[in-house]
Amino acid sequence: MRRKVIWLCSWYPNQEDRFTGDFIQRQAIAASHYADIEVVHVAHAHEEHKTTHNVNTYLKETIYYSKSSSKLKQYKEYFQLHESFISDYINRKGKPDLIHVHIPMRAGMVALRWKQIYGWPFLVSEHYGIYNTHVKDRFEKRNYFFRYFTRKIFKKADYFLSVSNFLGQAVNKHVITKHYEIVPNVVDTNLFFFLNEKQITKFKFIHVSDGSEIKNVNGIFKAVERLYKQRQDFELICIGITNSKYIKWLSEATILNNVIKLIPPLPYEEVATEVRQANAGVLFSFEETQSCVVLEWLCAGLPVITSDVGGVGELISEENGLLVCKESIEQLTKCMSKLIDTYNKYHGDKIATDAASTFSYNAVGTKLNSYYDKY
Repeated sequence: MRRKVIWLCSWYPNQEDRFTGDFIQRQAIAASHYADIEVVHVAHAHEEHKTTHNVNTYLKETIYYSKSSSKLKQYKEYFQLHESFISDYINRKGKPDLIHVHIPMRAGMVALRWKQIYGWPFLVSEHYGIYNTHVKDRFEKRNYFFRYFTRKIFKKADYFLSVSNFLGQAVNKHVITKHYEIVPNVVDTNLFFFLNEKQITKFKFIHVSDGSEIKNVNGIFKAVERLYKQRQDFELICIGITNSKYIKWLSEATILNNVIKLIPPLPYEEVATEVRQANAGVLFSFEETQSCVVLEWLCAGLPVITSDVGGVGELISEENGLLVCKESIEQLTKCMSKLIDTYNKYHGDKIATDAASTFSYNAVGTKLNSYYDKY
């Protein structure tokens, strides 16, 4: 029997921002393979309105757009919109079996209220990187209200699901001691899959990010600059970076114009096309909660070089890539050269098969359903 589960999502793709929480949407699709899922999310917008969308037979998304300017009005309206949603839901389907919160604040506050009023159990999935030491808005620097209710939401949750062991341990260190289970992010393996025949003339590294400070793109560029002085049989494709400082740096480093190619943000399907044509992925972040891009690279059969930080270090073994110390440009340079020379030892089909067995829609959906079946 399919469980009826309401997803309360603090982040979710919407008309104002189609990228925020896209990994949560992929988890929702995975869960809908086995359960009846309804997602509700409130986004800030210039005009108040509501949209509903049936992604498939068992996944419905309801997005409310609020234009309240003051924080107090935003919170008041936030609860009012969720009360409107649950009233409609009960009229259509009766009471839900379970509530699933994604990102404790703010959605978890609604779950707390519904548990108090209706007695409905709720799970919390955490994806947020605020427990990393390198982020400026980390948990311990948040205001008292935020910290108090985050702790309360975790405490009252019936289950705590984390996308990585690193994140689960970080929550236990900084927020509350609570048992957790790992449910990873999802990869659409219909898009990210191993391509045996690649149209490549030079060894192609790929990097996908928004170029934010924590991704340390500057460090990658410096490593490429060093490597190019040693050999010229490679290139680096960077997708999603629009930061003007990188564009300016690259324009001035004329020697690298033929080595580094900057591509603006692309639709998910087009990113997958570029990834399938690459030989290896490169990530050099200061911190990572798990890293969706590394999961995608692995599902496409790419060996990965990444800094050994956060949850991303849990993904890499000698069979699928190389780990480097964060901030060590010298080590990154050496590993990029080593990967080119030893590329034939990596078996892309096996890397892809192993990754898909953990991160595909079916794998993650099955795992989520194992918790839903308890209710």
